[in-house]
Amino acid sequence: KQWYQRRVVITAGDNPNKIGDTNFKMINYKLNNDDGIFIGLLEYYYYIPICLKAWHDIGGVCGSISTMSAGMCHAYGVPATPVGQPRHCAYVWYRDGNWHLGNDNSGWGTTIGQQNTWRSEAYFIRVMNEAQKNLEGYRLSEKMRIIGRLANPEDRFEILEDATTECPYNFAVWLDLKGAINEPNLQKETVQNVLLPTLLKQQEKETQVSDIAREKVGTSECFGDDRMKKLLVGLGSVQCKDQETFDFEVDLGKPSTIKEVKIKWIGFNRGVEYGIYALGEDSDYVLVRTHKDEKVEGWWYPLITLDGWDMTTTKIKFHMTKKGGRANSFAITKLIVMGVCHDFPGDVSKGKPVKENPGSSDPVTLVDGTNSTIWNGNSETSWFEINLKRICALDNIEFFWVDGAKPENVKVTYKVGSGQEAQKLGEDPFKKVPLSMDCGTTVRVEMFGGNAALKGVKACGVSYNVKEVLKAKVREAYSLKKDLYYVRMHLDKSINNMTYED
Repeated sequence: KQWYQRRVVITAGDNPNKIGDTNFKMINYKLNNDDGIFIGLLEYYYYIPICLKAWHDIGGVCGSISTMSAGMCHAYGVPATPVGQPRHCAYVWYRDGNWHLGNDNSGWGTTIGQQNTWRSEAYFIRVMNEAQKNLEGYRLSEKMRIIGRLANPEDRFEILEDATTECPYNFAVWLDLKGAINEPNLQKETVQNVLLPTLLKQQEKETQVSDIAREKVGTSECFGDDRMKKLLVGLGSVQCKDQETFDFEVDLGKPSTIKEVKIKWIGFNRGVEYGIYALGEDSDYVLVRTHKDEKVEGWWYPLITLDGWDMTTTKIKFHMTKKGGRANSFAITKLIVMGVCHDFPGDVSKGKPVKENPGSSDPVTLVDGTNSTIWNGNSETSWFEINLKRICALDNIEFFWVDGAKPENVKVTYKVGSGQEAQKLGEDPFKKVPLSMDCGTTVRVEMFGGNAALKGVKACGVSYNVKEVLKAKVREAYSLKKDLYYVRMHLDKSINNMTYED
């Protein structure tokens, strides 16, 4: 320890945020020692003990450098450990409240730890660190996880879902949640009740301007789809060499309003001329911006900003053309599209199960999607109830009455799971009842007076399945921390493998 400390003072002073970077000045990288002996042989260190001083005086390769760097940190009380990468040894050390890779060769995605948390991959050290930043929440979530294992099987999901709210970085809770939702005795109404607050929070967030290109699907023959994926999750840059012109495209997934586009070029590697094309729902690509519209910040790694446009957009295409310039390649390190994605309501009731008042005709005709069949209530007070099977944000419910066969009054009630009912009264002629995008999993229609007869009914809204809601909850906690991207991929896989069906 004293040997370490003396040399750290020389190279880093007493600054703990520099200690992990000092070793590169203290050990020479040598495959062969000064006498030409290869490091794989015992003679490399002349048969003396392989210790700190030997590394410093004789040299070493990646294992020596990384182990010595971790030791440097330990001498001053800074957490650190060597880690493995393909054909390489790196190390991780703690600085400014987070874990950082040193002597890195291939990034977090390929790094295996020697000291592990939930799994052997080194990036799980970082998610444990995030969990313990809120130590009270982490401890509570662990207590809830233990309680969940002791609770009735049908109650575990609710307990564990609450635990993910207390500490979304407790990876073990998410794994237990997979088993809880697969429990045969778990009621679907319980799942819907539990996830409603999460969905409402997500809906509110989706109305806010954010980077809507993040984690979307990008395609480019020149960049390659894998590199485009890393660009859009903030984990890498893209480069296209020796081409005078090329395109790349981003699929936004939903109709979107674009507020701003930002492109960060690497050095001088930028297209001097370019066009940005937008694809609408019912149109071909339209040129919406060019390089003439850009605002530039900086000269090295310049950040380009372009204003958005009015056209509702589902895909964006960038067409780059080299016109002179100081490099023979295009290279981009960041692409951001600020905007808002929109969910457009559709028919969420078609083909869903329907219950009806006794004595009425076959209720399947109500939601079969055609007006060629007729449902008769056969009562002055008739009703039917549609099980939407998923949580739906309901825009309206539309009625297609048989001529002269509409009732005197219509009442629509809806609820999520076994929760509180909401109610809307229809207004004559009862063609459409607005529901204000309120959420429901069942819709009940009661008709009073007359003998109601319908050709069909259509509940319009946006449907959310349980796995989508859970993955969105994970995304909310993890997406802004790009260093946790790989952990999130594990969680998405766990959710996709749930056997639960809406």
